[in-house]
Amino acid sequence: MGSTGMLDIYDYLIGWTAYIAAGALCYIIFYRFTGILRFKPLANTLRAILIAVMFTPWYVSAEDDLLAPAIIVMTLDLVTIGGTSFVRAMVPLALSVLFAVIVALTGRILQKRFRGSSRNSH
Repeated sequence: MGSTGMLDIYDYLIGWTAYIAAGALCYIIFYRFTGILRFKPLANTLRAILIAVMFTPWYVSAEDDLLAPAIIVMTLDLVTIGGTSFVRAMVPLALSVLFAVIVALTGRILQKRFRGSSRNSH
């Protein structure tokens, strides 16, 4: 990643900064919209899935050390290369979504357990 290539380090960092800022804004809006759901485990799970899908990075290609959001890498591999090449980015994306769902659901269970034990101790 030198200055002779298409992308130098500053362009790369500016791109990631813009992506993270836009993703954070989208998450805040999504958080507000899911706040109306009465079933909070569903709202928290949807929020966790959105974070996992938007912010899971993956390598742009096998030769480069550049990272991009896995959903974008997966989509571009599917459109440009075709076949089963998109699986390369789908695996870490699926694992991060699974991990996010597990964290969201266990967080709710732990929250209920700690609230129940604190009410019983008083």
